[in-house]
Amino acid sequence: MPNYAYRARDPESSSCDACGEGFEVLQALSDDPLQTCPECEAPVRRVIGGAQCVLNPTWDTKKKLSDGNLKRLGFKKLVKEGDGQYRDVLAD
Repeated sequence: MPNYAYRARDPESSSCDACGEGFEVLQALSDDPLQTCPECEAPVRRVIGGAQCVLNPTWDTKKKLSDGNLKRLGFKKLVKEGDGQYRDVLAD
């Protein structure tokens, strides 16, 4: 479930700090957008933000593409030896 950011429709006349500065709500994709602030009932609008991306620092690209991991997963790794000749380095 994603976090959605909301902000008061009119920040100058907002009734509380939460909707004046903005707040986030965890909602299902199928939930309707909030219409009012949960604290002061002032009208709010959903704010479009950047996508969140979570990376696993223990499983980096170098590890994913290592010869041992590629061989374990059944991939081929071809290395050009010259004159259009390629050798499968994982078959050794």
